[in-house]
Amino acid sequence: MKVSNIISALGNNNSIYPLLVRDCGIENVAKVTMTYKQNKKESDFIAKHAARERAVEEYGTSAVWLGGVPFIGFLADKIIEKKGFSSQISTELLKDNPLQSLETNISRFKNSAPDLVKDLEKVLDNKSAFKKLQVGKFLATTIIPIALMGFVLPRLNFNYTKKKLEETKKELPVVDFQSVKKQSVTASAVSIKSSKISFKGLDSLLGISNLQKMMILDGGLTAGRIRTARNKDEKAEVAFKMAGMCYLNYRAPKLIEKGLNKLTKRLFGINTELDTKILDNKEFISAVKNKLVELPKSDAPEKMLEFIETKPDSLFSKLAEGQKLVQYTADRIRDPRKYVDIKKLNGLKEAVEGFMTDSIESGSVEKYAKKALKAKSFNVIANVLISSFLLAVALPKVQFLFRKLRTNSNIEPGIRLENERK
Repeated sequence: MKVSNIISALGNNNSIYPLLVRDCGIENVAKVTMTYKQNKKESDFIAKHAARERAVEEYGTSAVWLGGVPFIGFLADKIIEKKGFSSQISTELLKDNPLQSLETNISRFKNSAPDLVKDLEKVLDNKSAFKKLQVGKFLATTIIPIALMGFVLPRLNFNYTKKKLEETKKELPVVDFQSVKKQSVTASAVSIKSSKISFKGLDSLLGISNLQKMMILDGGLTAGRIRTARNKDEKAEVAFKMAGMCYLNYRAPKLIEKGLNKLTKRLFGINTELDTKILDNKEFISAVKNKLVELPKSDAPEKMLEFIETKPDSLFSKLAEGQKLVQYTADRIRDPRKYVDIKKLNGLKEAVEGFMTDSIESGSVEKYAKKALKAKSFNVIANVLISSFLLAVALPKVQFLFRKLRTNSNIEPGIRLENERK
């Protein structure tokens, strides 16, 4: 695999790849190490249990993300296919959209892609059943991971710690703890028993992006871990930590990316809006140099769709395909089962236009492209490092300060209470 492709994956802040690199490669290791050192200030014994709890929590969660969620999705797709439907159909097509819907795509592609249209017709004939299957898939890929990561895993983790503390009968050194009282679960925690699932209400969740699904999962994970926390101080700390994690995982990298792109343009005059795969594409660079890049003449949704459908072999259509913004069949027919995000296509068009203008004005498109590729690669790596530092170092430091101010102790509040109960 080319280096530009790897950096491209890391630079896609709408995908899971940057999160995986930060979680497994940097954040988890740093958090376990820092947890041990923080607790070791007052107790070597507690430090070992705290580090083990953090390792199980972080790597267990990563395992569910990496293996559990994709596997559940795979099984759900198999069930959908066994019921006679294609799992490749975008749920966005179920919505009333004059340009992209089941009815519209059936009419538009019935002659050019008749086999794929049959998949759409099956759904149209029994839309209700297909919706229920898709809602079931959504619930399975959210509720099961939330239950595992937010409820089951913490309980097992905490019970193991409690068992070990009871076995050792070893007590903490005397420190000035604030009194801790048991607190019942507040109304902010999720109550599964009282919840009633409405398939009609859940229709609005169909078609959300993978990143939005991940945000929902982390929201449920937060609620679960607050609920399973062992005392009010641990609940407060979990809420504080998870709020910071959600912001730094989903919002901060996009802001950092925008900031780095603007800074690079202001300081060096280099446009880094395009993906590294495109900047490393010799066909694209040659076409820009010779002014042969044909782009949609309008941002209007109908014109954009018309362009990618009637000109599938154009360079812009190929670039869009490479960015997974559009999918084509082997015969270069746009896959009617897939929804096209026009906003993202327009974003690609604007980025290409900006690069073309700046690179041509520079006097040498090739040299400008090489500089842009290096600058973009640097920005992507810098983004991963900055966001990783914020998650793996800055957030835990602030979390430990929060704990110290709240409990006057460096020790994990949940483990401290278990030890006090012996």
